[in-house]
Amino acid sequence: MDINIKELSDELFLTTAKMITELMNYHRKLNNAPKEYWQTDEQSKETLQYWREKGTVYNVFLDNSPVGFFYVRFGGQNVAWLEDIFILEQYRDNGIGKFAIQKLDELMVENKVVAMFVDVIPRNTSAIKLYRECGFDHLNLIQLRKNYDKKLDKNDDIELLGFNFKKY
Repeated sequence: MDINIKELSDELFLTTAKMITELMNYHRKLNNAPKEYWQTDEQSKETLQYWREKGTVYNVFLDNSPVGFFYVRFGGQNVAWLEDIFILEQYRDNGIGKFAIQKLDELMVENKVVAMFVDVIPRNTSAIKLYRECGFDHLNLIQLRKNYDKKLDKNDDIELLGFNFKKY
């Protein structure tokens, strides 16, 4: 199994945009979001163009076939944000994401990045497990949410640092 990462090429723009649609709608499904909030391929093309302007997109390859991507944004003080990672569903649970993050780690060390941050929604326990296994072990920031559209409210409770919240 040969896994590599390469910066996004123009030839893979549409393929990667479709993966973004899958990623965004995976999150919408995970959160039981109404269909009106689901993302289209056209919106994903715009998203990908924006990402290319603000950061770097890397494709993940398995035996020379694109099976996923990373979106990484770099900031001051030699830090990076892993904004998104996606592996096509049929390739998940085979260690590809973990190995791809290891390749990304090597790239970050080469570029003298001193820390990388990642945000993850509490319901995405498979991502949390992956990030923990890949060394993300410092709690850096807690993001709170207030819903004005009550159909977005959740019922699952979670306790964190002595406070009770709704798990989003």
